[in-house]
Amino acid sequence: MSDIHGNFEAFTRCLHDTEQSGVDRIVNLGDAIGYGPQPEEVIGLLEKRGIPNILGNHELAVVDKDARGDLSPLAARSLEQTLKYLSAASLLYIKNLPSVREMEGALLVHGCPPDSPTTYLHHMHLSEIREIFAATQFDIAFAGHSHRLMLMRYDEKLEFASLRQEIIQLRPGCRHIVNVGSVGQPRDGDPHAKYVIWDSFRNTLEIRRIAYDIARTALLIRERGFLQRDAERLFSGTCSD
Repeated sequence: MSDIHGNFEAFTRCLHDTEQSGVDRIVNLGDAIGYGPQPEEVIGLLEKRGIPNILGNHELAVVDKDARGDLSPLAARSLEQTLKYLSAASLLYIKNLPSVREMEGALLVHGCPPDSPTTYLHHMHLSEIREIFAATQFDIAFAGHSHRLMLMRYDEKLEFASLRQEIIQLRPGCRHIVNVGSVGQPRDGDPHAKYVIWDSFRNTLEIRRIAYDIARTALLIRERGFLQRDAERLFSGTCSD
């Protein structure tokens, strides 16, 4: 999972779906906070469930004031509101988040391998992505940040593949970077919460699209003083920022 962004409603629905799907391990790839109205509840549930988390660019902006300058003005305003709802314990939790993890042989990062929480994969030139594969040893890496499902595979040449179908067989002998989309704020034109199940034995990806009560989250966004646009874009699943 990635980019829950304080959307407790979407997060809990995805967790319920993992229970029905037989998932045995869960990890969040950062940006548990920002934009959404329940950052404290999301962090609390991550801790309660023992779900590993990673430093996202919004968490980085919490602990590093210089990093706030990298956020758009509207995202920075949303972060200021988020800070009002975080306890001292949650701030300490955020401060201790790692920027990268390895699990089951996979590299896990928020933005871009090997360890960037701020670089957008879909903003990079093809030559830069090739350099990532050339300079690192991972067979498969998972990232978030862009809020868009994406698959890159590399075997001497770089290819992009669709993640529109439900189950994708990863190509043997290729190395892959997978963007798992967003739980709490998709930006691919589909407002469903999304996460990806990786079957490391069958070498498959399963794309999960989960319905949740968007109207309830949007109402909380307004009631808790977040930006109107943070509520509106949940319904369309689109946003350029």
